[in-house]
Amino acid sequence: MKKITAFVLSVFFCLQAMSQTADVIDSLKRNIESHNAPDSFRAKSIYQYLRATLYNSSGNEPYIKEMLAISRNIGFSYGIRKGLSMYVKYYGDRGDFQRSFAYADSLIGFLKNDTSYAAKREMGILYWDLANNYNRIGDYYKSIEYYLLAIDVFEKVKDNNFLSSLYGNLSSIYTHTADTGKSMVYIQKALNLAEASSDDDLKCRTLMNYANELLNKGQFAKAEEVVNRAEPLVLKLENAAYSQYYFYMKGELARRQKSFQLAITYLQKSLRLARVDNDAHQVTEVMSLLFDCYNALNRLSESKTLLDSTLLLAEKAGLKMRRKEVYDGYAVWFEKKGDFSTSNSYLKKSIALKDSILSDENNERIAALEMQYQVAGKENEIANLKTEGELQRLSIRQKGAINNSLTGAAFIILILALLSYRNYKQKQKLQQQRIAELETEKQLTATEAVLKGEEQERSRLAKDLHDGLGGMLSGIKFSFNTMKENMVMTPDNRLAFERSMDMLDSSIKEMRRVAHNMMPESLMMFGLEAALKDFCNDITRSGALNVSYQSVGFDGVLLEQTTAVTVYRIVQELINNTLKHAAAGTAIVQLTKTDNRLSVTVEDDGKGFDASMVKSSTGMGWRNIRHRIDFLKGKLDVDSQPDKGTSVHIELDI
Repeated sequence: MKKITAFVLSVFFCLQAMSQTADVIDSLKRNIESHNAPDSFRAKSIYQYLRATLYNSSGNEPYIKEMLAISRNIGFSYGIRKGLSMYVKYYGDRGDFQRSFAYADSLIGFLKNDTSYAAKREMGILYWDLANNYNRIGDYYKSIEYYLLAIDVFEKVKDNNFLSSLYGNLSSIYTHTADTGKSMVYIQKALNLAEASSDDDLKCRTLMNYANELLNKGQFAKAEEVVNRAEPLVLKLENAAYSQYYFYMKGELARRQKSFQLAITYLQKSLRLARVDNDAHQVTEVMSLLFDCYNALNRLSESKTLLDSTLLLAEKAGLKMRRKEVYDGYAVWFEKKGDFSTSNSYLKKSIALKDSILSDENNERIAALEMQYQVAGKENEIANLKTEGELQRLSIRQKGAINNSLTGAAFIILILALLSYRNYKQKQKLQQQRIAELETEKQLTATEAVLKGEEQERSRLAKDLHDGLGGMLSGIKFSFNTMKENMVMTPDNRLAFERSMDMLDSSIKEMRRVAHNMMPESLMMFGLEAALKDFCNDITRSGALNVSYQSVGFDGVLLEQTTAVTVYRIVQELINNTLKHAAAGTAIVQLTKTDNRLSVTVEDDGKGFDASMVKSSTGMGWRNIRHRIDFLKGKLDVDSQPDKGTSVHIELDI
């Protein structure tokens, strides 16, 4: 049952990944259709849709092709990077490994001279995709090599969500290679990261994965303990797929511990949920376990009904291995009924089907070996050249054995000296790294204090202006109106009085506008999306710039107040920069929420600038933007060229 349990787990997690993004797919597709211009906004909209449909991407090739063509035509590096990465995934998922590896080479060439955070992260994702490719063609050791490279990247950039998934995947590969020790080491690492995270979904998935490993190793008591730890998360998340697999695990644990009646209770709950998704693998797997339980309890009528239903589903879905299991079940069932002739006929059917399955598996292995041979062709050529060079060096060493012996001692001394020096430099480097980390933490703490102090002062000033000065001016206006009714004025005096009243009204409006900009009431009362809509509408109504606001996946989302205020200030500063420097006619502000990630995009059609100047800019505007993004632990990507507008993309976890 070990291989079957692992297969069900793989399908279970893929379905979960799909369900997380299904609620926004339609709106993302409409976003593409509503913007036909071949610009960076369309390229990003296509990418957001591709990300959401990653596990159901049969019709995505034209979208990837268009995104890459647009990005290359306008020199949009972000779109080129993501387009090449999507092609690596797309062809890898379809078994077209030659094309997948070809696009991987192109992406490596594109990233090799880019030292930015985004490029490092993209390289880590590429290593992950290559590890998946080698896993699919059965080259587990090459897969492990690339998983370790991906882990090294994400450990350096400190992305714990990716690391937890990578550790879990690497654990599964070590299980394939029968390296139980390393398998448990990496699944424990995945669990440690998941439990330290605030992501309940990640915790639940990792606990299920860990329980599966323990179950397959026969550690039933510990597996049950881990499943019970996952139970509160399953109830909290209210996810049908998680609940189905939870009951499946509880039932399998009870079955393996011979508690057949308890196992039936759990497995029947799992079966009801599996039938909702109409997944033949899941349904027949649970039914197969239920048959074992009923058979063990000699409830032969119920076990026969399960066999008949399982066979029909297996034949319809083309599940050969499940059909073989059903034939074995029939053989056992008829033997218990004393019908040895029929039992023997089903054993023959099982053996014949097993031979057919082995033949298919051999053909698949041959195809996989051929693919490994093709992929490894270049590596073999390099290895052969290295071998020839090594033989030449061995010949030279044989001819000069005496000289090598004399220089060997000196070489060893030199090596020891170099190792000592390297150890000394490494210690220095670690100390400097620790100092840099402490300075960064100190800087972030200071930034947080400054930003919070700034917002508190803005809020205080806005309140003082609105409640204090605003009240005084309104009182003066009321007094003047009262005086006007009780005074007799000449026409000239009346005209002067009216002008003064108009100036007073203008002062009150200006005071309220300043107070609103300092701390918008809509931000405090209705959240980030309402505040940004008001801000964009106010700028558009002023006639200075036509700003359109768009949001995807943001309905009903309320951010933590500090995060909302900080994002609002970033957008406000970016639009103010556009007004001051870009000479633009139109601008776009877009918010996209996918899972626990928020993306902010601000684009304009202005005169643009050299994007490399942003890193060295000493202006207060960009410095404030960088400080706020660092405070939120976000990532900033600026894409701009002279006369081609500006696109600023920000991503952060929420």
